[in-house]
Amino acid sequence: MTLSADQILDLAPDPASRKAGQDQAKPAKWQGLGRAGSVIWGEIKGSGAAPYRTVADPSGPAAKCTCPSRKFPCKHAIGLMLVAAAGAPPEAEPPDWVGAWIRGRESRAAAAGRAEETAKPVDARAQDRRRQARDAKVAGALDELDLWLRDLMRRGLAVARAEPYAFWDRMAGRLVDGQASGLARRVRALPGLAAAGLRPGAAAPEAALAFGVGRLALLVRAARRLDALAPEQAAGVRAAIGFPVGAEELAARPGVSDDWAVLAHTVTEEDRLTVRTVWLVGRRTGLPAQVIDFAAAAAALPLMPSPGRDCAGSLAFHPGEPPLRAVFRDGAVVAGAAALPAGGTVAQARDAFAAVLARAPWTERWPVCVAGVRLGHLAGGGGLAAGDATGCLPLRADPHLPAVLAVSAGQPVGLFGLYDGFGLQVLAVTAAGRRFAVPAQDPRPILLLAA
Repeated sequence: MTLSADQILDLAPDPASRKAGQDQAKPAKWQGLGRAGSVIWGEIKGSGAAPYRTVADPSGPAAKCTCPSRKFPCKHAIGLMLVAAAGAPPEAEPPDWVGAWIRGRESRAAAAGRAEETAKPVDARAQDRRRQARDAKVAGALDELDLWLRDLMRRGLAVARAEPYAFWDRMAGRLVDGQASGLARRVRALPGLAAAGLRPGAAAPEAALAFGVGRLALLVRAARRLDALAPEQAAGVRAAIGFPVGAEELAARPGVSDDWAVLAHTVTEEDRLTVRTVWLVGRRTGLPAQVIDFAAAAAALPLMPSPGRDCAGSLAFHPGEPPLRAVFRDGAVVAGAAALPAGGTVAQARDAFAAVLARAPWTERWPVCVAGVRLGHLAGGGGLAAGDATGCLPLRADPHLPAVLAVSAGQPVGLFGLYDGFGLQVLAVTAAGRRFAVPAQDPRPILLLAA
C-alpha cells in the first residue's frame, strides 16, 4: 500500500514528532537509501559518531531505528518514509542489518500463527463465572448511582453546581470499581455541564446539567429492564454502561460495504492513552460511522485515511440502536479526495438528533451535516451561530471558530460537526468550493483539504 505524505505524517505520535519528521525528509541528509519490495532503508547522521540506521515498511506500518528515541515511529522513520513517498529509492539488495530485521518480522509472524493454532480452548464455565461476577458488580454500581442521583435531585441542581470536582470524581471512582466505566465517564462530564460557559441567550447551565443527569437516570432505568428491550437497544445500553464487545461477537456482525467519506479526525488524551476518533459517512447508505483507535503514550495510531478523502471498504458496526461505532472489516482503500456529502437544513439536523434521542435517550451527541448556512453572532452579545431559513444552531466555543468565521467570508457554507442538543462542535467546513477541517492535534488554526 502506497502512503501519501499526509498519511505518513498521521503516523506521528505527537505534533513535535510530526514537525521533526518533516525536517528529516530531505534526501541530501540520507545515505545508502534502498528498497526491496515495500521495505525501505537508509542511514542518517545523528548526535552520535555513527549514523543512525533506519528501516521501515509503510505497508505495515512498521519501522526500526538505532536512535535512542522511545517514540514510535521516530522522526527518522517518518523522514525516511516521506523521502520514499516523494520518490521511491532504487531497488537494491538489503544489507545485513535490514535482512535481519526482515527475517525477525517473518519469524515473529510465524510464531504468532503457531501460537494461534495451539491456543487453549476457551473454558466456557470459567468465562460464564467471570460474566456473572461482572454482572453482579455492575448491578451494585447501578444501585449506588441511582441512590446518588436521587440525592442529587433532592438537594437541587443549583447546590450541585457549587460542588468541587472531587465530589463528582468520587462517584465516578466507585463506578470504575463496579466495572461500569461508561457510567463513570458520564459522571465525570457532569461538572463540565454544570460550569458550561453557554453564551447569553442560550440555555442556562442548569438546563445542560439537568439534561445530563436525566440521561444518566434514563440509562440506569434502561439497564434494569434489559429483558424488555429489543436486542439492539439492549446492546446499546450495555455499551453505554461500559460492557466491551467481544471479538467473536463483532466478527459475527454483518459488514456494510460503501464508499466512506472521511469527514474529520479528533484526538484526545484519556488515562495516558491517545484516543483517535475518525468520523465517516457512507455515500450510498448515508450511514454515519465512528471508528475509534487507541494507542499508548508515544506509540503510533493505526493508519487511517486523512480527512477529505474517500475510502472503499466494509464496516462492521458494534451492536446498538442506532448504530454508530464501527471497525473496518477488510481495510480501507484510499481514493482521491471528493466533495463533502450534501447536508440538510438546520431543522433537519435538529430533527435527526431528536429521532436519535427517541431511540436512545442517553445519546450525548450525534454527527450532523448542514448546508447553506450563514455564520453570525447571536443577539445580546452571544457567541457564534449557524443559521438558515429554518432556524439556527449555536456553535460550541472553540479556539478555531475565528478561523471558521474567516473562511466563510460572510457567504453560505456547509458544516459538519457533533450536535448535543445545545450547540454544534464544528469539525469541518465547506466554503466557496473548498473543504477545510479543524485539525485533530496540529497547532495550526485550520487546514485546507481540497480546492
